[in-house]
Amino acid sequence: MKKQVIGLTGILGSGKSLVADFLAAEGAVVIDMDQAGRYVVDHSKHVRRALRSAFGESIFDEQNRLKRNNLADLVFSDPESLTKLNRIVHPVMLERARKLITDAQQASNGCCLVVDAALLFELGFDAECDKVVTVVAPLDLCLERAVQFKKISREQALRRIQVQLSQGEKEKRADHVLVNDGSTALLRKRVAALLPFLLAEN
Repeated sequence: MKKQVIGLTGILGSGKSLVADFLAAEGAVVIDMDQAGRYVVDHSKHVRRALRSAFGESIFDEQNRLKRNNLADLVFSDPESLTKLNRIVHPVMLERARKLITDAQQASNGCCLVVDAALLFELGFDAECDKVVTVVAPLDLCLERAVQFKKISREQALRRIQVQLSQGEKEKRADHVLVNDGSTALLRKRVAALLPFLLAEN
């Protein structure tokens, strides 16, 4: 039987990836859109050629590895560069994510499939999901978490959040809003309570 495909989104620092971990522990198969993006950057010759052409050799090190932090600093301070990067990576990344979903459906693994994607709505991938959950938290708390766990400055975190759809808009477009404003234990309970809704077919 075809598994439900759940879109999981939220701004930087909302706790979206922690929710994905909890859902995985409950038996969900998680497809991480960031990992799909990293995969295509590391393995697609077409993508790597296009990145070199757009941004130059300086974004790769001597071992031909992408200097992700350098590229992030560049694109999150220049909207034109970010648009250029997205045009190169996103189409191939989405192909990769769709393949992972198809493979998981065919293998009939897990209780449901969860697509963990910060840019779920921006990519239009919500249209390919049966339900969408947006994880929300107060902005100051999101910034605090981003600084702690992503090892970036508050200003860098804020710049990344500002280029995404607003948290309010993500809430409006979701089928369910999961609030993450307390402890990890409380969030785990909220995720467990949400699971029956995610597994229901309507």
